[in-house]
Amino acid sequence: MRAALLSLSILPCLAAWPAMAATGPVKATYEVYFGGLHVLSAESEFVPAADTYELTTRAETRGILDLLFGWHGISRSAGSFFGDRAVPDLHVNRGWRGDRQRSVVIEYGPEGQVVTAEVEPAPDPEEVTEVPAGSEQGTVDPLTVIAQVSRAVARSGRCEGEFAVYDGRRRYDLRITDRGTEALPATDYSIFSGEAMRCGVEYAMLGGQRKDPNKYAKTARERVVYVARPLENGPALPVGLKVETDFGTLMAHITGVEAESGITLGDAGSRRRSR
Repeated sequence: MRAALLSLSILPCLAAWPAMAATGPVKATYEVYFGGLHVLSAESEFVPAADTYELTTRAETRGILDLLFGWHGISRSAGSFFGDRAVPDLHVNRGWRGDRQRSVVIEYGPEGQVVTAEVEPAPDPEEVTEVPAGSEQGTVDPLTVIAQVSRAVARSGRCEGEFAVYDGRRRYDLRITDRGTEALPATDYSIFSGEAMRCGVEYAMLGGQRKDPNKYAKTARERVVYVARPLENGPALPVGLKVETDFGTLMAHITGVEAESGITLGDAGSRRRSR
């Protein structure tokens, strides 16, 4: 089950998907299951503005994964928009397992170039591949990717783009493709049912990945984020995530939304757990 957490690397992006049509802070909560087991809870907050973005996401393990792995973390990104391009100023990612902390702090210059990247503890070269020297330049952090894609969704109604990504530990190329729509059925796991956009996610690792990939990562396929409007006249948000592996399906469900207007929807997770 520890390896299942590695398959959740997309979830912080899911949880922090900015609500570009919003006029005030928007919060969303998600619950994640692998093979039917509850493994993670996540929440996000996005503070929108016309020319800037600020995203925060928190996550923690649940159920058997929490007993075996016991992890929680927080990630933040902030930056500015220049046209349709999102340019980061700062990315911070911190995670804790027991009393051990892992942290990344990336600072960017005015053109979005990486100025400093503080990574503690340093990657173990016995366990992970080396990030090619200089490959961090011309990249953005994972949350900035979502800020830019969300701006595109708000303006064109399509989720698509190709991005060079560096998160402080890994360097990869990310491709997001529009895969049409799908009708999601009503369930006790989610507050949303209805028509949703299907956004396919593919990536190619270029450095920083484990030298001995786990069986979940090696067989992961069909990564899809579902995007819709859970609040009437509200912003478009991710309402679900699905990743197929040979050992089970990873599913994430939106369980609550809160906008500055005071309109709320949820909590589906609490309703389901009380049954």
